[in-house]
Amino acid sequence: MNTKIGINSPQIKDFGGAIDACDVEIIELGLDRVDFLDKQKEKELLSKVAYLASSFGNKFTIHAPHIDSKIEEIRIDFSTNNAKNFTIMEKVFEIAAKIGVRHIVVHPGNQNGSKKCFNLNILNLINLCTIAEEYGVILLLENLFDRDGGNKIGVLPREIYRIIEMVDSENLKINLDIGHAFIASNAYGFSLEDYFELGEYIHQMHLHDNFGVLEPEAALFGDRHLPLGFGKINFGEVFKNISRTNTRNLILEVKNSTREHTLESLAQIREFCNLRYGLMPHAITYSIEPTIACVQ
Repeated sequence: MNTKIGINSPQIKDFGGAIDACDVEIIELGLDRVDFLDKQKEKELLSKVAYLASSFGNKFTIHAPHIDSKIEEIRIDFSTNNAKNFTIMEKVFEIAAKIGVRHIVVHPGNQNGSKKCFNLNILNLINLCTIAEEYGVILLLENLFDRDGGNKIGVLPREIYRIIEMVDSENLKINLDIGHAFIASNAYGFSLEDYFELGEYIHQMHLHDNFGVLEPEAALFGDRHLPLGFGKINFGEVFKNISRTNTRNLILEVKNSTREHTLESLAQIREFCNLRYGLMPHAITYSIEPTIACVQ
């Protein structure tokens, strides 16, 4: 299987970042941070995508809006019975069709201490998968981590599997976020490797580093989205386990990184892909202290 190496769109120069589009094969469009309901902004987005595709041959995936999206107009929550969920997602599907996107990442909603919330997630995903099939796209359910005492759905591996099993659709697979998985595995005392038991359902991965500690108030804690090797995740083990999955896309999803360190991370991912059917990649090492990468 040809695995594409990519990055989240805010890191690409045309979207305000420092990385050239030619440095990656695939770009994950962050529709969770763009008011694409504004026709002018949608037009600008589609124009950039068309330019990158024609100039550099880039392919695209989409990260759909979710409950934590900062733009209220596009915020959705699959834990609720709200027509807005489908209005927003239908627009996402339309954009995906226009630019030839095959995979769309979605987040489950919040628990709010209610079994009803979990059931609404299942019902919403069943209905969305029916629409996704019409558009010829696959939804990728992303694993999350608890910020406020067990408030998220889709945190534990068995919970992700239960959702996939209950929705029972070929149009719902998994986007395994390694950073989220590392925080959750430390918080609940199980192995990061347990997520790879989801094997064949994993079609995409988000790769980024952190220190596995939940509290967000200190610089080294929380979901830092650091370059590979700047936290405590053992990416040698991660790369070894990728072969157990059906991963099509490896997306480097960094936020706190310099251009140099981002390119180093992409090189590590590329080395793994080159050696996937032979030797394992070398251990990730840096002579620079990890805290240097923690810039805003």
